[in-house]
Amino acid sequence: MEQPCVPAPPRPAARWVTVGADASPEARALSPVLTETVALSAALRQEPAVIVRRHDPYLLLGPQDRRLAGLDRIAEWALRQGIPAFVRIGGGTLVIQDEGTIAFGVARPCRDLTTLELNFRELGEGVIRALSRLGIEARFGRAPGSYCEGPWDLVVNGVKIAGVAQAIRGGFALVSGMILVSQDPILTTRRIEALYRLAGRPVSLDAGAVTNLERLLGRRVSLDEVEAALREGFGSLYTLRPSSLDEAEWRAAARLYDARRLTSAGIDVAGIAPGPR
Repeated sequence: MEQPCVPAPPRPAARWVTVGADASPEARALSPVLTETVALSAALRQEPAVIVRRHDPYLLLGPQDRRLAGLDRIAEWALRQGIPAFVRIGGGTLVIQDEGTIAFGVARPCRDLTTLELNFRELGEGVIRALSRLGIEARFGRAPGSYCEGPWDLVVNGVKIAGVAQAIRGGFALVSGMILVSQDPILTTRRIEALYRLAGRPVSLDAGAVTNLERLLGRRVSLDEVEAALREGFGSLYTLRPSSLDEAEWRAAARLYDARRLTSAGIDVAGIAPGPR
């Protein structure tokens, strides 16, 4: 007897937010805090959300970097360079975001701290699928010696291609990170080592533990191409609903910008504790 066909379950809906090539200067300036902004909205709206964003150069420190004895020296260096520095709510350590990287964040309503591994696997799957569409077969794993090393980074043959971190707070779970598109891994690694020396905590990192898409593919890769792949990757998991930030979210982003930005006098980010990595 033939079995009746069972329709596949519908893909869950998710908000899709981008800070793309046509973003205003104001949007690009606030880009470093827009992932958290969208995650807070995911908790309020009780709806998953995906954000893919471009940005001007900035430093992004992990919560544990707040304990650096010379943290003010990093802030002063960034100020002299005209590069803002921020402390994120997720785990990890110092990274440099620039025009050679593209950032992503996936959030869903969540208050269960026991779902850490599940969140990494489910919310990070869209990035794995996006990289596969570009011809890169990545998996979760650790790249020993890489800057901001973590067990849930995306690696290709043990070499890091994307940093991934997670935060569960405020009613949301947020898996976020950056894909290394064309950023020079050797130069970036040496700069991060120099910043840690400046802060009084020398570290020795392995620049060979990090790569980028252009090196792996042997060709130029545009941010447009990566953004399109991310949309396809997440679109295979969710029914994406393109969305812009509303006025309340822009106001929230402006407040977060002031709260998360590192200043030469230190930083006051009350309520931020080191997140799971």
